Amino acid sequence: MKKVIIAMMVVFTFALVAYAAGPATIDLAKEWSTPTTKKAVMFPHDKHQAKLKCVDCHMTEKGGTLKNQKTGAAFEPAKLGIKGMKNPAHDEFCWECHTAKSVPQGKSCTKCHK
Repeated sequence: MKKVIIAMMVVFTFALVAYAAGPATIDLAKEWSTPTTKKAVMFPHDKHQAKLKCVDCHMTEKGGTLKNQKTGAAFEPAKLGIKGMKNPAHDEFCWECHTAKSVPQGKSCTKCHK
């Protein structure tokens, strides 16, 4: 009986940690309510979490509101009317970080729009 309880506690702990970390992948077109002419970005949240701190991209350690990578202010893409290549999502969020971190092909369309 002890083993069952311990096993359940271990499973619960892993589930809680996974839930707190957020989803592994995020469809940014849906998340940001943005129509797209290219394939939607399936943001690999789990891969970014493995390399970065939550506050690198979010306003707090708890996640939630995104941070404008240029200004440090709140970044609210759903309110920005994102269209085309020259848009705030690229300029103030994705590309700013990709450039700073020297991500190979970090500004290539096919790096994210797959």
